[in-house]
Formats: sequence, C-alpha cells, structure tokens
Amino acid sequence: MKNRVNIGTASIVLIFIILCLSVFSLLSLSDGKSALVLAKRRADSVTAYYQAEQTGQEFIRDAMAFLEEGDSPEDAVAAAKKALPADAESGVGQDGRLYCEIPMNAGQALRIELDSQDASILACYVYNKENYAIDNRLPVWVAPEQ
Repeated sequence: MKNRVNIGTASIVLIFIILCLSVFSLLSLSDGKSALVLAKRRADSVTAYYQAEQTGQEFIRDAMAFLEEGDSPEDAVAAAKKALPADAESGVGQDGRLYCEIPMNAGQALRIELDSQDASILACYVYNKENYAIDNRLPVWVAPEQ
C-alpha cells in the first residue's frame, strides 16, 4: 500500500493561510490610516495651541510694558490689543484683571489673565468656548402608531 498525500487538503490549508494573511493586511492598513488621521489632527491642534501661546506672550509683553510705565489698565489693553488677531477678545474685567481670549481650532480658546496692579500673570488656560450638543438618541426604528 502506498501512502499518498491528498492534494485537496493541502489546497484548502493554503487557501485558508492566504485568506488569513489578506485579512490581517487589510486590518493593519486600516489601523495605519486611522493612526495617520489622528496624528494629523493632533499636529493641527498642537500647532494652533503654540500659535495662540505665541500671540498671548506678545500680548503679555506689551501689556506689562504699558502697565510698568504707569498707564491705566484700559490704555494698556488697547495698546497690547494690536498684537492680537482680529477675532480675539480683550479687555479689563470687573475685578480689575486684564484678559485676552485667543481663539484656536475646534471651538477652543486660550485665555490669559493679568493683574493690573503688579503686572503678574494670574491665569493662562485653554477652555472650550462652544457648548457641544451631544446626541444621545439611538437611531432605532419605532413602529408608527395606529
């Protein structure tokens, strides 16, 4: 008796291995594409933050210089506002603090607050300027009422 290897079994195993490799390659390609998109979004966010931070530092430098010269807080904000972009907000708060809000991407803004007495930085933070409406509804089909 001869022992013979069945060609059909080897072909099925080979097809199964090729199918597994194809699925794994498509999954890794999909994962790589989503990682690239996430990296680009993160890079855009970091770039916007550092641009806003640079603009804020220029505002701080100018406002501190005018406050140290003895100008009023309103005059210091008006003079330092020249370093800010057109859509930025700045002013003197009710508590005497100088502030500026520099818009960033995705509805965020960088807020900087200065003390008008000794020209020190009181706060510098990023916050969400827009309120997001989160959709909690489930898109489930509901039978019409009779």
